[in-house]
Amino acid sequence: MTTPERYNSKEVLCTYLETKNITLYAHGPVGTEPIGRQLMHHGSRTMVAYCKPWHWANITTEYAHHTHILVLRDPVEQHKHASFLHAMSMDQVQRKRENMFYATHLAPHLKTVSKGEFDFYIPFEKLHKYLDDEWQQPSPPAVETGQMFDLGEEIVAYEWLKQNKMELSVKQWNQLIIDGQLQGI
Repeated sequence: MTTPERYNSKEVLCTYLETKNITLYAHGPVGTEPIGRQLMHHGSRTMVAYCKPWHWANITTEYAHHTHILVLRDPVEQHKHASFLHAMSMDQVQRKRENMFYATHLAPHLKTVSKGEFDFYIPFEKLHKYLDDEWQQPSPPAVETGQMFDLGEEIVAYEWLKQNKMELSVKQWNQLIIDGQLQGI
């Protein structure tokens, strides 16, 4: 039996990834780490950073020659995961403050990013199909820790995004990676 997942990061979670032709936003608790690792492994020049949701929404309007992609996760599942990490790591309050845990993991973001100028999303539950390595989705929380804020607006934004944006296919993703590498030459 494994121990429950805990928050133990020493750094701010990266929620933004940029290559020659792609920008990508992925909110916590996972962030851009698995995608960034794959792109760097393939030799793509990749920048990862923490980015606020409103900033990414602005980037999508300013970077006209990039394909902008949102990693879209069900807000209820995302919130359950983040609130579980929060509860299991209560002894890490100072670390969570310093690492912006609340902004990167718990803060509502979908209503804000939905205002961005982007066409594609990658469903979080299918993220492993876009990755070469053995990355596994986090296990569901071992216990329910409760809801920390009303998720109504997040759920409405999630449904709107699923209806009004296109799911990026794995084939399109692979082509974007190749195109970005060629532009970097």
